[in-house]
Amino acid sequence: MTYTTQFTVDEVGFIQIALTKVLAAAARGELDLNLLAREELASRGLDTQGEWVGFDRARQIHKVGGVK
Repeated sequence: MTYTTQFTVDEVGFIQIALTKVLAAAARGELDLNLLAREELASRGLDTQGEWVGFDRARQIHKVGGVK
């Protein structure tokens, strides 16, 4: 499978194991994958470059609520 992205298949291969209902919801706009990514980065204390900034700062950067 090929992707129109700068990432290799190995780097985005996780999408192949995503549940169909999750992919379909994202395709319909019912699931915001960008928000999901921001929430995950914030929960790891990372900024938009994947650098550690701490949990509080990461939540501010990503404009999301508490750590999950």
